[in-house]
Amino acid sequence: MLDLLRRRPAFRRLWAAGTISLVGDWLAFVAVSRLALDHGGGEIALVGVFAAHSLPHACLSPIAGFVADRFDRRRLLVGIPLVQAAFTLAMVLAAARGELVALQALVLVRSAFTAFMVPAETAALRHTVEPPELLRANAIVSGTWSVTFVAGMALGGVLAALGPVPAILADTFSFLLAASIAAGLPPMQPEGAGAPPAAGVWGLVRAVPRDLWDALGHARARPALFRAVFSKVPAALAGGMGWVTLNLVADRAAPFGEAALSLGILQSVRGAGTGLGPLGISLFTRGNEPGRGLEHAAALTTFAGIVAFSLVQPWPALLLVAVLVWGMGGGSNWVLTSASLQRLAPDAMIGRLSSIDDLATTTTMVVGALIAAFLCQASFSLQAIGAMAAGAGLVAWIALSLRRAEAPLAIDKPALERG
Repeated sequence: MLDLLRRRPAFRRLWAAGTISLVGDWLAFVAVSRLALDHGGGEIALVGVFAAHSLPHACLSPIAGFVADRFDRRRLLVGIPLVQAAFTLAMVLAAARGELVALQALVLVRSAFTAFMVPAETAALRHTVEPPELLRANAIVSGTWSVTFVAGMALGGVLAALGPVPAILADTFSFLLAASIAAGLPPMQPEGAGAPPAAGVWGLVRAVPRDLWDALGHARARPALFRAVFSKVPAALAGGMGWVTLNLVADRAAPFGEAALSLGILQSVRGAGTGLGPLGISLFTRGNEPGRGLEHAAALTTFAGIVAFSLVQPWPALLLVAVLVWGMGGGSNWVLTSASLQRLAPDAMIGRLSSIDDLATTTTMVVGALIAAFLCQASFSLQAIGAMAAGAGLVAWIALSLRRAEAPLAIDKPALERG
């Protein structure tokens, strides 16, 4: 599978830039988390931190998808990390002065720019490999995320022990290095998009709702494409609820010693699973088109892992098995649906469809976490919440799978010509 990196130099560059940036992100995540430790309290506060770091990214996704369908993706992959590097450097100054509020504000702004990277990377990936290689390419990306998660968290812990500044400074350099690597990619102007409109920033923003409506109407009439766009949502709903149970199991039961150590171990094992699952699928399919059955299996594995995790709290070894299965299912779901989206979406629409995917997934995950937090405060047991998480995900998955084609939304002729 890794021979794809050797045979496809453009994919190798895209992968290397993303990998370096990811490592830096995890370093800074540990450092910022250390500074924010013990601020707030209770399940709602826990979800509030999660939402604050996720929703700005999600809210900008529609604009990001529009931008990825109108501008050269290579320029975006170079320019956005440079902007992120500038904000991260400001984070270094805030951390050095101990200004936690300013640091968190800068984190939110910087995280928002990540929204522009997701559709740009999704759209660029299909230009770096052949269609039959999309599954393997996404499996490599997912596996790399897992490795960088584990390694970045561990290295971040070491650097954070020296104080937050070294870790955040390393993140600054990671963005600069990622931009320099991406600069070697070939131009990737969207197919059929024409010249970007010269209406200024406000003109671009005003065009976003209509363009998103066009893309959604295109997907509504094509069940396979619609499922590819929204197939992460059921797993995100269950995963958001499961995320709360994972944190609370680590906090209340501390199965591996202290709560912080337990959380780190459980998250690392889940992260490893997100790489192992796609690796197994890639080896199993061996370049063949994956069937819908594999997508069903990935979703069911995710739900089974979440409910099992909530039921085996007294047994630490079984907790590790359950969270590994959870990660394997979630990672496989991500890879299979991402490959389907890249394979089925028109190039002039893939940025918008990817942003809809990102917005729906992130928002649903936060909603799931909020539901679990309220259930906790209503004195539901973690076992009950885990079972409800799996049940909610399963119902959403069945509803999505049974969906049939709908008539396209009303789109005028010029809009169709653009998409």
